[in-house]
Amino acid sequence: MKKKTMLLIFLFVVFFTLCDTQARAQHREPRAEVGGQFSLIHFRDLSTTNYGFGGWVSYDLSSYFALDAAVNFFPEDKKDPFTSGRKANALFGVKAGLKSDKAAFYGKFRAGFMHFSRNFDTTSEGFNDFAMDVGGVLELFPSRHSVVRFDAGDTIVRFGTRNIFVPGLGVVDVGSFTSHNLGFSAGVGYRF
Repeated sequence: MKKKTMLLIFLFVVFFTLCDTQARAQHREPRAEVGGQFSLIHFRDLSTTNYGFGGWVSYDLSSYFALDAAVNFFPEDKKDPFTSGRKANALFGVKAGLKSDKAAFYGKFRAGFMHFSRNFDTTSEGFNDFAMDVGGVLELFPSRHSVVRFDAGDTIVRFGTRNIFVPGLGVVDVGSFTSHNLGFSAGVGYRF
């Protein structure tokens, strides 16, 4: 079942990529983007919001599909218990949607990791946890080679098991859990 679904998705992408080749040959649109962004993420289960910066790169496979990657760094070193210090993420995947000469709206699905510089008990032991980003992207094209991008979604983090020190109890094993977290980015970029 899983193989059939993956094959169907692959054939769908190939079909729309090939169908779009004729239209692109007549009017050469920029196919790649690179940009910088301001980012924030609110960790629901950690009760903390982090602000940072990052960048993205995107490459159009067709008018409907693109490969998309983003990297963000959240530099504030929060040392309160359970805020997990500085954070960074790297997410890679696809975006699919509708695009015109002036704007585009995509759904996105990206997977990667979220890095935490501290454990839940504030010890300086870094962790990388699996992350997925599901949401939407709005892009505005003020000129042929410029883009203004707004990106919002659910950054889903699968926190692995942590051993933390709790005064009076000693070392406690905190089991793994999944957390849904609001992420938002806004930035400007160059299309080529």
